[in-house]
Amino acid sequence: MLPALSAILQVASVATVISAILGIWLGHCLQHKRAAIAVASAPLVLPPTIICAYFLIRPFTAAVAVAAAAAHWIPALARSARLAFQSLDPDVVNAARIAGGSEWRVFWRIALPLSSRPLLLAAAWGFVLVASEYAATLWIARVHLPRP
Repeated sequence: MLPALSAILQVASVATVISAILGIWLGHCLQHKRAAIAVASAPLVLPPTIICAYFLIRPFTAAVAVAAAAAHWIPALARSARLAFQSLDPDVVNAARIAGGSEWRVFWRIALPLSSRPLLLAAAWGFVLVASEYAATLWIARVHLPRP
């Protein structure tokens, strides 16, 4: 596989996993807290180039690229997760709570499985965006990877 394509896929995969874990958790936490939504959505108003430019000040490594991609994508995934969790039928979630389920158990057994399709779609969309942004960053920065 080409070194650049391999690097793009590695960065996009790691950034997607980190963003998915943190974004879904943040979306679940923000489900009922409207004041915190504006703070969590603040990075969405910044274009990815500004975030990448901030991280390009440091030496350009794959870890820096993953951090830049995750910093940009976590708020978008949290917003998608919040909307997915809000679209659940409240009667189903409340029935699980009334039956004695803790918030943690209701999240893992009810909310997460019922909203898995929109969450997987958001994660896949994030993977594509991170891969394309990182490929553009490699191309613009003209980073030449060593050939084997």
